[in-house]
Amino acid sequence: MFEIPQAQTDLENGKQVRVPTSGSIPGDPAEMLQLMSRAGVPCLLLNRGGEILGISDTLAPSAQEFRGRSASEAYGLGEPLTMGRGAVGGIYQARDGAPVPAQLVPLCEMENGELVVLVNDGTPFRKAESRRFERTPYAVFRLDLEGVVRFANREAARALGQKLDEVCGEPLARHFRKSDAPRIADAIRCCARNQEGDSMVAVIVAMPGLGGEERLFQLVMTPDPAPNGELLGVIAIIQSRALESAREEIRRIALDPTIAGWRAKLDAILEQIRPLVPFEHAVFGIYDRQVSLFRAIAVRPEGVELWPARWMKLPPTIRSFLDSGQTWIEDMNRFVSDQEFDPANEVVRRYRDMGMQASVTLPITRQGGYSSALSLCSRQAAQYGQHHLEILRALDLEPVLMRFEKERDDERAAFAESLRQTIMTAASLRKAAEDIVPRLAQFFSWDYVALFRVNRKESRYEIVTQHSLAPEFALPAGYLQPIERGMLGQTLRQRQLLSLDDVGDPADPRNDYTGPPRPLRSAMTVPIRLNGRIRWLLDVESSVSHAFKGPDADDLLEIIASLEEGLDQHLLRQTKQSLMAETEQAVVFVGREGSIIEMNRVAADMLGAEPGRCLEGETPVSITAFALPDDAAAHALLTSETAVRRERIELRGVGGQPRSVLATRTDLDPSLDMAIWFFTDIADMKWARDMRFLRETVAEIADQTRTSLALACSLTTQTALLHEDAARGEQPEAIVTRAHALSQRIVAEIGKADITFERLASASEARRQAPPEHARLALQELLTRVIAAFPQRDQDRIASLGQAHAGGGPMVHADSEALSTAFRSILAYLLRCRSDEARVEIVISDDPDGCSVRLGLSAEQHWDTEQRAYAVPDDALLNAERAAHDGAGLAIEQIVRTMQAHGGTLATEPSLAESSAAPSEAYESVLPPWRSFTMRFPSRSG
Repeated sequence: MFEIPQAQTDLENGKQVRVPTSGSIPGDPAEMLQLMSRAGVPCLLLNRGGEILGISDTLAPSAQEFRGRSASEAYGLGEPLTMGRGAVGGIYQARDGAPVPAQLVPLCEMENGELVVLVNDGTPFRKAESRRFERTPYAVFRLDLEGVVRFANREAARALGQKLDEVCGEPLARHFRKSDAPRIADAIRCCARNQEGDSMVAVIVAMPGLGGEERLFQLVMTPDPAPNGELLGVIAIIQSRALESAREEIRRIALDPTIAGWRAKLDAILEQIRPLVPFEHAVFGIYDRQVSLFRAIAVRPEGVELWPARWMKLPPTIRSFLDSGQTWIEDMNRFVSDQEFDPANEVVRRYRDMGMQASVTLPITRQGGYSSALSLCSRQAAQYGQHHLEILRALDLEPVLMRFEKERDDERAAFAESLRQTIMTAASLRKAAEDIVPRLAQFFSWDYVALFRVNRKESRYEIVTQHSLAPEFALPAGYLQPIERGMLGQTLRQRQLLSLDDVGDPADPRNDYTGPPRPLRSAMTVPIRLNGRIRWLLDVESSVSHAFKGPDADDLLEIIASLEEGLDQHLLRQTKQSLMAETEQAVVFVGREGSIIEMNRVAADMLGAEPGRCLEGETPVSITAFALPDDAAAHALLTSETAVRRERIELRGVGGQPRSVLATRTDLDPSLDMAIWFFTDIADMKWARDMRFLRETVAEIADQTRTSLALACSLTTQTALLHEDAARGEQPEAIVTRAHALSQRIVAEIGKADITFERLASASEARRQAPPEHARLALQELLTRVIAAFPQRDQDRIASLGQAHAGGGPMVHADSEALSTAFRSILAYLLRCRSDEARVEIVISDDPDGCSVRLGLSAEQHWDTEQRAYAVPDDALLNAERAAHDGAGLAIEQIVRTMQAHGGTLATEPSLAESSAAPSEAYESVLPPWRSFTMRFPSRSG
């Protein structure tokens, strides 16, 4: 290796000064340059002073002209070219004067000190970018920092109405108004200053048209930086400000969710309209249905106080003016004179006081007539005509302004809803009134609002709260008014809204205005009802006469209706809280899925939970969580879809201990998705309430015996008629035959009625005495005798015993009376519980291990298996009721004991509870009725 003293470079007076360095390459610099050219490498050859000695053939033709110049000067370098320091960015001027970015990279150093520099020219990249601009539908320019066009696509030349070669090289400002040139220059400077941030800058410019009119454009600029961060110029895009562009922008603004409120959107839309239809004042207002009243709901510029926020009477010919379709005014004074408008009319006076001489109005029509209008005004006469009205129509403003009308109505509805929520959730109605009254005054821009309480006990009105725009409007503190006096008294008597146009007009029959002298001219009073009774009166007053028009009453009545709804809900909430606190029942609100929403203190004490509401976001607790773990019956009842009425279940109370309750569920409106459980603690019930169950039992017994006894009485009456038949000479034999038949039927019906009482007596006797000696009995004969004791209509409902068994069927050792009672009780029970289409079936079977008798209902029987009343062993009241039902209905306890006494078993469907407890505590349910009873007797030899 050879060593050469290290070269060091520095920039002095724009020239590159070099000193010897180590690591140089020997050889001829010219040959090195030729080698680079043949390899297609764009490079420069610099001497020790930094001058360009040679240029490879692959560089742009404009670079060939840099031979003999300093590289730093030609390429605008900001750093010295030094081996090992990497690329240095620069900008040079192309032949057409356009700035072009470039990067110079020191490649190698010759032994004589010459430096070979690699040049990354930005020209190919700029050309590729230009080709992309050509394919865009937008008018795109590339400007230098002086505003001269260095590139323009064909769309840009078309927008300017020029040939492409006539556009490039000329200042862009030359194609617009002279007044636009400073604004374009300022926009370029703004881009240069803010290229690191949000540097997009827009400016409105105008171009003369063929007919002398001006075409509006929006010139949007963005920085055009080089790779090293230096600014090459700006890229400008021309957007047409024609009707199509403005219409699209207005539609975008109307649908833009980021613009808060319709008033802000209206401001943005007016700025889109202003270049097309210049104006100094804008009013957007609404009409009443007859187009006799007008109310300005948006006035621009903001802060114009000449338009009051109330309804004003329109001149009578305004509707014909709107109907004409020529809704522009060239000279306001001449128009008022031609239309013979009253100069004192409020709307006319507003325009004159503002000095407006010309206007154009775009009316908005809906079904039924005109609803609103947008008026643009100027202080210069003859500023508007047919062309300007057509521009407004072409902008498709009607649906946008209709949308603003709806949003304004929605604001009023939202305001009414907010007042309702305030009252509904208020802890104190007085506090709510102190909040609502000022909000009402501010929302409607009313001068004075007061709320009076109707004190019927003291026969007077008492002021609850008031809000006044000026101190002189306010009533004295503690003001009282007799209940029969003034507008308040009239409103209370007429029970409706009352308005007064002029307080000082004695000719007005409604004028019964009472109170201390105040500078108020018109008033409106309206009653506020609570639970259907007028409880308060709202008083609204204004410092001008005729301030309250028909739409004001409609708006106020809508607000009052919302307030009354909130008051009703407040009353319901207070009532619910009082009832929940005072009732002796446990009250639990649950969702339809069973989650607990709210419970009162009694429920909390009963279930060992916390009272109150389950807040949103908290983990919900299901009502089934308070059922005992192994109590499937309670769980089924608590999750049932059907109504529940005073059903007995066992819940898990404090400490996990069982607690017997009567449960009732009330399902609220399905849209509320809620139900209410009422739980009554049976242990706390008074025995006077238990008489209801005894009365139900007696009623059931009476229902079972009523038909048979009534028929027996009817048959007995017929026997008295036999004496009359004998007196008429009828044959004695026939009379005896009829008497015998009637007697048999009477005995059968009395026997049917007697079955119920017999079961009661038999069950009671069996409990007191031991069973007698058993004897051999034939089951089929015994059943035949039992069935024969039933009335014929009941015998017809019992299916035949089928083929007769030899010797009267299987033989058992049994007590004839006890077994007959059991059979009779079961058959009577099945007959009572059967449906119309079902029959009672009896099947007797015999096998070596024993015999069985199955008494059940046929397959046609349909059952509702959802309603079940489950027994609770530790419930004394339930035990009493169950014993009464057993005695009056089936006596299942005695039947089980009878089978046990005979060494047999009883199987039911549904089955008895699998429990070793006594039968009185073991069976599961008496509802729904059992379908069948199978009595199994053991085998008996002999």
